[in-house]
Amino acid sequence: MVDKPQFVPTKTDFLKMIAACAMLIDHSALLPMITNPYVYLAMRVIGRIAFPIFAFYIAVGFLYTHDLKKYVTRLLAAALLSQIPFSLYFQDWRTLNILFTFLIAVAMMWFYEKKWHYTAILVPFLPLCTDILFHITTDYATYGVLTVFVFYFFMKDRHKASSAFVLITVLQCIISANYVQLAAVAALPLIYYGDRVRLFLGRWFFYIFYPAHLLLLYGANVLLGRG
Repeated sequence: MVDKPQFVPTKTDFLKMIAACAMLIDHSALLPMITNPYVYLAMRVIGRIAFPIFAFYIAVGFLYTHDLKKYVTRLLAAALLSQIPFSLYFQDWRTLNILFTFLIAVAMMWFYEKKWHYTAILVPFLPLCTDILFHITTDYATYGVLTVFVFYFFMKDRHKASSAFVLITVLQCIISANYVQLAAVAALPLIYYGDRVRLFLGRWFFYIFYPAHLLLLYGANVLLGRG
């Protein structure tokens, strides 16, 4: 079982707002009005910082929640609500949205807490297995699950967490041959040193923002003739 550290940012949602803005910029890069390749690349690079921040907060949420069943229920409800807007906007019906990845990560952490270590080790490969067997995977897949677990497992040691995250990110870039994801490491200073502005968004902010922004972007796509 991982102990709760003292430094976890639990008194402000400022970083969640930064992550939400970065995600919106990232996803907006797919709008048809973005035709300049350098603007597109810059928007995708900015967007890389969103996922690690949200992954970190999933690990924090798992450790600090007073009711794991309610926590999982909120994640599952938001995941189901977000799937149709996600599939419509990205025109991808074989990938489940990031909240499903987070649910798998929660399962991995839960198995580890229960000391079912061998089961926990197998859990991150679930998206890979479903991809092979059913051609269905999740956003960020195994890399996404492991990112959450790294932040959870090294919650008391930011240096080890940072090193492990950099390592799995580099490996992911090599495997996928997509080195834009390297920009995700820029989120680490924000996660561990940037949580100073007091801002309160409420428990449901991300659960509402995620499907809402996808739905709005899809609507923009339809109006602009791409959807």
